[in-house]
Amino acid sequence: MDISIIIPTKNAGAEFDKCLAGISQQKTKHKYEVIVIDSGSTDNTLNILAKYPARLIKIAPEEFGHGKTRNLGARLAQGDYLVYITQDAIPANGNWLDRLIKDMRQDTQIAGAYSRNLPKPGCGPSDARYIARAWGDNWELKEITDYDAYKKDYKKLVFFSNISSCIRKEVWEELPFSEDLIMAEDQDWSKRVLEAGYKIVYEPESVVYHSHTYTRKQLFKRYFDAGAAHKQVFGDNNHVYLLLIPLFAFIVCMLDLKFMRQTGYRLAVTIKWIPIGIVHHLAEATGFWFGLHSKHLPAWITKKFTMYGKY
Repeated sequence: MDISIIIPTKNAGAEFDKCLAGISQQKTKHKYEVIVIDSGSTDNTLNILAKYPARLIKIAPEEFGHGKTRNLGARLAQGDYLVYITQDAIPANGNWLDRLIKDMRQDTQIAGAYSRNLPKPGCGPSDARYIARAWGDNWELKEITDYDAYKKDYKKLVFFSNISSCIRKEVWEELPFSEDLIMAEDQDWSKRVLEAGYKIVYEPESVVYHSHTYTRKQLFKRYFDAGAAHKQVFGDNNHVYLLLIPLFAFIVCMLDLKFMRQTGYRLAVTIKWIPIGIVHHLAEATGFWFGLHSKHLPAWITKKFTMYGKY
């Protein structure tokens, strides 16, 4: 077995069919298996899965953890390469898999690789701008990053994404995912991998469609968990000032408007986004700030604020 594709699921929805269909249509000579770890789906997820050749592992909802569940998949995997993809990511074409492992097969010092993301139809302008910035054609981290570069600017170089990624199994055996993080297990893993002297690489020719459309409440909760995880991974090197959050929201909204103008949004849509965008970014930044300070909050508040985490 060359590759093990590992997918954590829970109530994946109808688009899960597109994810599995995209995997099944890969043009590759490599032998691969698909392992799905489901943590208590109550929708049609398992019925969709039954149409495809895959190994199903069921766990209780309380047993799920972003790092813990991915470690379980790695332990069950027979492949030399561990490919992780989220339930809502859709391979863009039949070359997604081969392109993802291309450089790793040529350089044994590459511990991990990750795919380019493109927004799905209907993605909001703020998320579309973020995706274009983080995974765009001109992104500066296409090249393999190494420890020397990491030491110069670790926060910039630590980016890694388990939305669609590949990890060398022998490196995972040495450096498994941390299981005590609320989320951002991929960022933490890539940080430790670079510190250990390995390389990571961005593979822009391996492409998936992935984006979210969150309500304001979901957005706050998502960024609350992101802030808490950021604090866990990067420690005290975080400077987000509560009183400056309104200014931040306005500035980032202006960046949205610039992106919308550059990418051809209609003027009426752009103007309509201004109040929506400011509230959107206020929810993000406020949630992130509370997440950074989550250890000072009462347990009943963190339980209300979190989307994913166990505090």
